Amino acid sequence: MKVVNYAAWIPSHGAELEVADAPFPTDLADDEVIIKNKAVAVNPVDWKIQSAPEPIFNIKYPNILGSDVAGEVVGAGASVKHLKKGDRVIGHALGLSSGSPAHGGFQLYPKLKAVTVARIPEAIPFEQAVVLPLSVSTAAAGLYLKDTLGLQLPTAPGSGSSSSERGGPEEEEKKKKKKETLLLWGGSSSVGSSVVQLAVASGYDVVATASPANYDYVKSLGASLVLDYHNPDVVAILAGLLQASGARLAGAYDAIGSDTTVRASAAVVGALGGGRVASVGAAPADAGGDKVAVVRIGAANLVAREPEVVKATWGEYVPAALEAGSLVPRPRELVVGRGLYFVQNGLDTNKAGVSAAKVVITL
Repeated sequence: MKVVNYAAWIPSHGAELEVADAPFPTDLADDEVIIKNKAVAVNPVDWKIQSAPEPIFNIKYPNILGSDVAGEVVGAGASVKHLKKGDRVIGHALGLSSGSPAHGGFQLYPKLKAVTVARIPEAIPFEQAVVLPLSVSTAAAGLYLKDTLGLQLPTAPGSGSSSSERGGPEEEEKKKKKKETLLLWGGSSSVGSSVVQLAVASGYDVVATASPANYDYVKSLGASLVLDYHNPDVVAILAGLLQASGARLAGAYDAIGSDTTVRASAAVVGALGGGRVASVGAAPADAGGDKVAVVRIGAANLVAREPEVVKATWGEYVPAALEAGSLVPRPRELVVGRGLYFVQNGLDTNKAGVSAAKVVITL
């Protein structure tokens, strides 16, 4: 029996999404899986691609956007050992890096690299779990890649040591030091929610910013201190508190990526003697100064850049932590509808702005 696939296509730059049939993936590589989607989530990059004045990411049209998927495995390549047909999973669809519509998330049957797919427990609904994939990859890219913050990899529950633990004298020295602190700007955002949880799993203390309404939420994820980013003196307050506590700063993660947040993060790091800021946005040329290096985070090419980071996060930490309950799918899901026809509404809703929530469409 022929399986029919449909997708929410973006036909041309700036055009609204259109639901139409799409080829069912047949040329499955040894390291790929096919997912029958049950839910997809929207990220700002989706509407930014659609709304940008000029084409970005070298996308060829028509194409299929979408990075966050959740569903059941219906096909697996010959070299895939950790997944099988029928497994309930989440996955980071890599269409933005491959350029192929087959790898886009906004369709019924996307094709994914198995290394960015993880099993989820029966107790976690698809629409809840689907908030995680891109935020986990983006968090990992900023925290662990050697050219971003290069932090210690996370500890999978029950393992007793960091996942795929890095060796060498530098890593051994890190473990002997006093617990280090990560500064996080935007703790209640989708990416920020994963950054808090991953950083804590890696053994770091997290000091974050958020609005007062989201203080308890960010602390519930593991942050030890949360301050109001609206406060005009927040940079001075953060620097003063961290200096007074004698904290060793591991670096700063800017999960918002605006000019203001990059500069604020860099100012705190500079006041503490210098270091690195990893930001999801492009850094102004003068943001860092002499003592601060600002690096941009990119999750699209995470798989190719440092496979050990992907293995440690997606292969080991994510499935074990979801099963143990130490990784919680956050922020909460905001379901805007059921079916591919609601994906455009999801892009519009996300563009209009949401707080401590992620837009989800069930399928």
